[in-house]
Amino acid sequence: MSKQYCVQQQNALTLAAIRQTAAWWRARPLPDALCECAASHGVALEAAIMLDLQLAFPGMPAVYGKLLSADGHFIHFEMDLDDALHPLPGSVEWRDISASYDLAEHKRGTGVGYGVLCKKVLQEMNHCVTA
Repeated sequence: MSKQYCVQQQNALTLAAIRQTAAWWRARPLPDALCECAASHGVALEAAIMLDLQLAFPGMPAVYGKLLSADGHFIHFEMDLDDALHPLPGSVEWRDISASYDLAEHKRGTGVGYGVLCKKVLQEMNHCVTA
């Protein structure tokens, strides 16, 4: 039988997973092509958190994922790279997907929306950097 978690436990587990992913990617170098693309869109990756980043996954673009920018925008990105690891012309997608994230502060049965938890991790991680 599977264990049933209360709302607070579910939120704590989700928060821990977001923190773990964000911290893992903050501790590693990101692809130069992604850094340059983000900078060209006004996003400072050192102040953003990665929610998902996939590199060279078979059948998918070379670099793709989702991030939360320091100004609170959820971004989906993807790009294919040439042999020199530069984005192929026309392959870059950079899209604000904030409207698709649940930002409810109070949700019956689930506590808070996933987007709220992401923003909490962003605030914690950036507060630690500036503190």
